[in-house]
Amino acid sequence: MKKHKLIFLLILVSIFLLITNCNPTEPPDDELKPGRRDYNWTVDTLKPAEGRSIPSRMWGADANDVWAVGLSYLNAYCIWHYDGKTWSNYTPDQYMDPRAIWGTSINNIWIGSTDGAFWHYDGVKWDKFSETTIPNYQQFIVQSMCGRSANEIYAIGFADSSEGNSFKAIIMHFNGVKWEITNIPSIKKSFKEIYYDKNDDIFYISAWEFNSSIESIYSFDGQNLNLIYSTDKLISLSNIGQEIISIIDYSKIYKVKSGTIELIKDFSATSFAGYCFGRNELDIITANDDGIGHFNGNDLLTIYPKWNIELNRIGSIIFEKDFYYIWEDSYKTFIVHGKLK
Repeated sequence: MKKHKLIFLLILVSIFLLITNCNPTEPPDDELKPGRRDYNWTVDTLKPAEGRSIPSRMWGADANDVWAVGLSYLNAYCIWHYDGKTWSNYTPDQYMDPRAIWGTSINNIWIGSTDGAFWHYDGVKWDKFSETTIPNYQQFIVQSMCGRSANEIYAIGFADSSEGNSFKAIIMHFNGVKWEITNIPSIKKSFKEIYYDKNDDIFYISAWEFNSSIESIYSFDGQNLNLIYSTDKLISLSNIGQEIISIIDYSKIYKVKSGTIELIKDFSATSFAGYCFGRNELDIITANDDGIGHFNGNDLLTIYPKWNIELNRIGSIIFEKDFYYIWEDSYKTFIVHGKLK
């Protein structure tokens, strides 16, 4: 009899534990938590020997190995590298005007230039890999790059004619051996940003239309290009963790998913200045009118104020505990580094 009572008691305890563990009111272990705001801040000033250097694109294998590329008065200062301690320039051995950078590791990084040239970094040196010639067009201007893997990378932008009155959008594909033009419909637009949605296994591309105020978002699976949204408002793409977002009209953030856009946050009544990136929807770094902001799912605060109202954001990248944020004014270019304590 005592044995039966003991068994019955054990069953009751087991049922109680099962019900407790399955209680839907208990938060799961992987529930998103508001992002922290306790950053240490450092500011580096890019100091070329002559003129200005204004990098606009960033890529890094980790927080201590970051590249920044873009416009420069002298070709010698169009590439900058951070080694965990200091920013220093890398001088290419030929002319380049970089506008895009993307990689898969510290020894496999690509740059796209405004003259349609592609450069590759093997961990030691940047070398010109190839140049692009598009029949009946003067040049191909690379605007952005992204890929699924080291053997599947896409570069986007536009080609223009020598007369300057004929344009079309371009997608280039690297297959692990060479860069080739992707066959897409002729569109009189410039592709400006490309991001990869790993969960949906698809790319999203933003575009602007020549001689028009129309901006668009396309989906691209590697072969098929589909228009999913157009507006006469400014569009920019970014990423929050693995999710792709679109900021429209400097104020509203939309999730770009499954060929549609869905409003997730309206910052119209805040100091939001039209750009953001982040780790997840409760940990978003923003460009604010008065500095660098942070949204934790509850409120938007400026966590690092501007010291000069003329400062403009021109590039950024984020890691698990760090982010880098490029500011420029009429005289200098700064890279702000925020590192969680």
